[in-house]
Amino acid sequence: MSTAEATPDGMPGGRPDDMPVLYRPEDVDRMAEDLPAIRTIADWCTEFLSKPHPDLGRGGSVCPFIPRALSMNRVSFVVLRTAHRTEAEIDRIIASYRETILRMEPVSGQEAMDKAIMVILPDVREEDAAEVVDETHRRLKAEFVASGLMIGKFHPLSEQGGLHNPGFRPLRSPIPLLAIRHMVDSDLPFLNRVDDPVADRIKFLESYGQRFEDGEGSRWSEKGRSAIDELRVRAESER
Repeated sequence: MSTAEATPDGMPGGRPDDMPVLYRPEDVDRMAEDLPAIRTIADWCTEFLSKPHPDLGRGGSVCPFIPRALSMNRVSFVVLRTAHRTEAEIDRIIASYRETILRMEPVSGQEAMDKAIMVILPDVREEDAAEVVDETHRRLKAEFVASGLMIGKFHPLSEQGGLHNPGFRPLRSPIPLLAIRHMVDSDLPFLNRVDDPVADRIKFLESYGQRFEDGEGSRWSEKGRSAIDELRVRAESER
């Protein structure tokens, strides 16, 4: 079983699978504080993300990735306490999870693509979530994509519509969080969203192309190259 644990300062840690988990008194207090948030998000993954929804606009679960990841026990949860931390500290901690997920076993093969880390942010107030979570996501997205990873933004007031039904709100979660997983071929639409700046979208698509342009039947061969060519022409005309 793969694990991603947090040390008391909120930074990622880990342990070999054959070692027992040791709890100190301060760990017990922290666990008691964090467990309700973890339970809430774990239940949301099972009851919402893993199931179909009548407003989704397509068949299958709300998140095609999460049912398999849950069934393989490869979804890890970490609670990041943001109160009294600076923006730079929060960014640094979340960015460090890039290396965490890349180091988590398995590190190769198809099963390596089934890992996810849910970074839960319970200190972010609902009324502040749109600004805090969306802006943190905006600052960090490029470096995650460049590493072959996706970072998703979720919070109770998300207004981002679904790909198949713009009136559906698939990114509304009961607690603010950022979700990290490996990039897959079907992520192309998420890397070319109109709400991202053109220059960023070009970088995202270039990173995507580096990973999938040689794949058999890859979406990059048609839609990806067409999209990046169009964006480059647009960027040139706006100069």
